[in-house]
Amino acid sequence: MSSNEAITAQISGSVRRLLGHVLKQDQHPATTLQGSAASGLRQSKGLREFWNAVGAAEGMQILDLGAASQENINFITGLGHRLCTEDLYRSLQFNSTRTPTAEAIESEAVQFFRENLNYQKGQFDGVLCWDLLDFLPDSVIEPLIAVLYEFLKPDGHLLAFFHAGQPGQIVPVEQYRICGADQLQVTHRGTGKLWRSFNNRAIESLFRDYASLRFFLTKDSLREVIIIR
Repeated sequence: MSSNEAITAQISGSVRRLLGHVLKQDQHPATTLQGSAASGLRQSKGLREFWNAVGAAEGMQILDLGAASQENINFITGLGHRLCTEDLYRSLQFNSTRTPTAEAIESEAVQFFRENLNYQKGQFDGVLCWDLLDFLPDSVIEPLIAVLYEFLKPDGHLLAFFHAGQPGQIVPVEQYRICGADQLQVTHRGTGKLWRSFNNRAIESLFRDYASLRFFLTKDSLREVIIIR
């Protein structure tokens, strides 16, 4: 497995402090949102559409921004594709020793993503973003969306989940393990704070530079979205 397939391990101390500050969780929210999907199996129309879009041809490259799992490796490589994994949520969980300015956070975020997501422009056919974007503030999320745009090929697809809830609410941070083309094993890996309320218009604005979006109705509080480069 190449170095690009390993989770990022080396991050400068200044970037750790800056990004750790914005990801610090509020342990005393006014309300708590219960799990969007209880630990267990979950059907996913968005995941099914993702694989339909990637196609049956072998040799596609997929970027998984969630926690590495053997299930995801087995499923994706079993289809004949190549998988790169970057557990960004875990990489960005560091304690902060100072309060940086918003401008400093954004500048450091751009530097972090460009230096530690060491991939080529147009390298990926698909990105599995899962629910990562719910836990990133605007100063970090905008640079990440721009970098992912560069990494995706034209017509490449990105799958993202968004929790229903209000800013400041605490929700489970999940690990999503692929069990089938439209089935996920969902397990809790902690809790995180929602930084914003993502309605459809807000999601469309976030991905305004992308070609199109497709929303999928679910029976729980997760909104599934396919974003096309």
